[in-house]
Formats: sequence, structure tokens, C-alpha cells
Amino acid sequence: MRRPITLAAVIGLAAVLASAALAATGTPFGGATQSNGVLTLVSNTGDSGTANDASGANFTGTGVTTFSSIANLSTEFNVTDDDCMGGSPRFQVQVQTASGPKNVFVYLGPAPSFSGCSPNVWITSGNLIGSTDGRFDTSQVQAGTQVSTYAQANALVGSLQVTGISLVVDSGWAFTDKEQTVMVRNVKINDSTFFAPGGTNPGPGQGNGKSPAQACKQLRADMGADAFRAAFGTNHNGRNAFGKCVSKMARMKSDDARAAAVTGIEQAVAKCTTRTTDHAQHGKHTGRHTSALVDRRHRGDDDDQGDDHGHHKRSSGKSFTACVRHAV
Repeated sequence: MRRPITLAAVIGLAAVLASAALAATGTPFGGATQSNGVLTLVSNTGDSGTANDASGANFTGTGVTTFSSIANLSTEFNVTDDDCMGGSPRFQVQVQTASGPKNVFVYLGPAPSFSGCSPNVWITSGNLIGSTDGRFDTSQVQAGTQVSTYAQANALVGSLQVTGISLVVDSGWAFTDKEQTVMVRNVKINDSTFFAPGGTNPGPGQGNGKSPAQACKQLRADMGADAFRAAFGTNHNGRNAFGKCVSKMARMKSDDARAAAVTGIEQAVAKCTTRTTDHAQHGKHTGRHTSALVDRRHRGDDDDQGDDHGHHKRSSGKSFTACVRHAV
């Protein structure tokens, strides 16, 4: 009886190993970082490095064989900086053609331009398989088919073998600040789900760490909205501050590094507040001293003192903004 039992054990072990080998995996690349199951994708073409010009994740072990075997393709995404544009974010399905591997692009965002994504909001794509709004781009396979429905794409490439599936962000070049940041979660390919919130356990020493979004939410809450916009915002009203903060935090190597950065930034901003307050109080004292030396009422120029105070207030505001920008 020992031999059959041993043989059964070997067969059982082989089945387990085969199952493990076929396990679905999502592997980040480029400037992508992962925290608490959420993937943050950054495309930054404005810095000197090229490693973060594009970000994404490659998906394997999904059981997909041909293009027509993809029954579910969906995700939830949050554009924190600045928008959907230039064909990004998108799914990218590589198929094997007679002339070599080609990509079928499946664009996220609202049709028909796939731009104008609401910022800092989680958007559910829904199942893109069966879509009729022209978000399938098969032009690498056949010229002139950039705007195709799923039915048109399936008619063209449905029988072709799928050699790769990925989700990509790479349009930093399309924005004035050369940055695009998109958070992604609950990526679904057929029966497999990737990057589910809370789906990964923190590693050693990372229990108190923070994801890019968590770090920025804490900074915004602790600093106050005005100081947060002054520190991170780059447009005229600072409304892009959260996205800029997430982009900055996503470039750090770990959740622990982000947690440490939050503490350091908060300490530096506190010093800026103290410094600006002391400067303002000194200005008031100087104003009172000047008034004691020269009675402006006899000179008929009461408004001058108000102008001095107004100028000082504006100067203090600029000083604070410069200080907090330096802090981050």
C-alpha cells in the first residue's frame, strides 16, 4: 500500500505546484508603487530620469488564451494628477499576428475623447468587453481602426493568441507640468481580481506606513486646506495640490518612507507658521512705534498706515507660501 499512497502524494503535490504556477499575478513596472492593495501609477516626463516616464502592471495566469476568450475586463481608477489624456490610462492586450506581436488598446475615461476624467474620484469602468463607444484601438493590427467597438475589434483579432495583458499610464508628456498620476484598484480580468484594497499584507516594518493617498490625506487634514494648497498646488488656485502630493509621495520607496516624510513636513510647516506669526507680530510692533513718532493724523495721510499694514500682510502671506513650498 505504501507505493500507491506515495504515488498519490506525488500526484497531489504536482497538482498543487501546477496550480501555483498558474496563479494569476499582477506585476508593477516603471514608476508604479503598491500599498494596501492599491496601485499608484505615475508618468513623470519632467525629471531627469526615465524609469518613471511610464508605469503599469503586467497580468499573467488569467487563463486568457485568445482575444475572444476575454469575458471581463474592468477596473476602478482615480486620476489624482491631472486628467485622462493621450490614450492613458488604458488596458493593453498584446496579440500574436502573422507579422509579430501587436497591441490592442482599450482606453479608460469618457468617450469619445477618453479625456475629461473627474479628478480625485474613484471611477468604475464597468466591463469593457462588449463596449460600443469606440474605445478599442486595433490600428497596430489594421490601419485606420483607432476607433472601434468591441464587436469590430473581436471580428478582427478575436481568434488571435493573447501573449500579454497590461494596464498602462504614460501621458505625462501631455500636461504642462509633465506629470500624470492614476491610482488603480480592483482590476478584473475574467475570474481574476488584482490590486484589491487590503489584499496584500504589509511587510516587516511597514505596519505603520502610509500609501501615497493616505499620506496626502493626513497632510491635508493636519496642515489645513489653505496651507496644503500653498505647499503642493501649482495651478492658479492650488486645486491640483492633492494630485501633486500623491505624485511626490508615490516616488518614495516605501510606506515607511512616506510616513517619515509626513512627520518631517508637518514639523517644517509648523516652523513656517511660527516664523510667519512672529514676523507679523514684529510688523505690528514696528507700525505702532512709527505711529508714536509721527502723528499721521496731522499730516492727513491716515491711509498710509493701512497701506503699510496691507503690504506687510501680503508680504507675510508670500513668505509663508515660500516657506511651506520649501518644506515639501
